[in-house]
Amino acid sequence: MLALKFMHILCWVYWLGGDLGTFYSSRFVANGSLAPAARAIAAKIMMGTDIAPRLCMPLTLVTGLHLASISGTVAISTPMLWAIWLACAAWLWAIWSIHHGNGSSKLALIVQLDFGLRVVLLVGLGATACAGLFGAIPGLAPWLAFKLLCFAGTVACGLAIRIQLRPFGPAFARLMAQGPDAAGNQAIHQSIARCIPYVVSIWILLLLSAATGLHWLNP
Repeated sequence: MLALKFMHILCWVYWLGGDLGTFYSSRFVANGSLAPAARAIAAKIMMGTDIAPRLCMPLTLVTGLHLASISGTVAISTPMLWAIWLACAAWLWAIWSIHHGNGSSKLALIVQLDFGLRVVLLVGLGATACAGLFGAIPGLAPWLAFKLLCFAGTVACGLAIRIQLRPFGPAFARLMAQGPDAAGNQAIHQSIARCIPYVVSIWILLLLSAATGLHWLNP
């Protein structure tokens, strides 16, 4: 149980900390006054720091559910726990494959599957959390339902960020191939700027989730 607690806390720390690093480096990627080479280095740093939050997201969920099961906060059978861990492992593989999948013929399919999984999680966890908050699920503590709702909120924000970043990839590729131009710089800047409200919302949701867990442990 101690190892799970430690892992759960570390995942939260690296999720929030990595997200802050990704956000800070994105400002240099969007800075049109910098040379393309400098922006390319900033983009590598941004992608490198971004992998930590991406991996910690599923690990935070699965370790939290396992801890809740051990403590009796929610009833999850042993076979179901194994299934959850296996699903987490598959999700981690997909995230890692996307991060290192440049040029892979299967990359587009993995991206679509990952996006679909997040939509399913958003709907499933969101519905479960709302039902738990209203007492419709016996055995699901309200504080845990609230944490699940926070997690579902981070999933929703992550999906919104992906949608807002769709113009970024082609614009940045054109920058690297042809050099900067006003239209490309604007597309890069606007796509990153539109993500800011969702990024800040993820930080707030992570802080709310952590505060809820701490209050439950030390009321």
